[in-house]
Amino acid sequence: MTARIYALPTPLAKEQPPATVLALPVRTKYGLQESLPFEWPVVRGSNALAYVAPRVAPGANDTFDQQATSSADLPPAQQWATRLVHGVVEVINGVRPATQLTRWITPEVMTQVQGRIMSKNMPRFNIRSVHVTQTDDGVAEVCSVFGTPNRSFAMAMRLEGLDGRWKATSLMWAL
Repeated sequence: MTARIYALPTPLAKEQPPATVLALPVRTKYGLQESLPFEWPVVRGSNALAYVAPRVAPGANDTFDQQATSSADLPPAQQWATRLVHGVVEVINGVRPATQLTRWITPEVMTQVQGRIMSKNMPRFNIRSVHVTQTDDGVAEVCSVFGTPNRSFAMAMRLEGLDGRWKATSLMWAL
């Protein structure tokens, strides 16, 4: 098999000498292709990019900790809480993997949820109501009622705005 390799200069490098191909690649007895032997001229002059030192935005926090987010920068708490309660109840029912909630709950809440996963032959829970109260900027408290047709259970959750999204930081329930 014969291959042709073309080395074309970029449109901005017209005044520079074109790249040259020293030799064509050679295949070894194992079928591996050698590295392409291109030789490119060193760019110096008007087309070279000048080094710019990185800048830190004023007031930027140089920590990797979670950053609090204001309620104005978050989606509506009622809508978000309803979806999260549905997700948690689906995990408890055993129809959704718990790892799907990793972005929206803390590790402590994750261990609580994983400890309550029901077996497949248990009756399924249905959500009856979800109520949300915003107690502070970026903080919402959620209470919900769910259960089977014969029994009711309660769940309370605290949502905090962290890193641009609502995140469940505390969870309590009566099962």
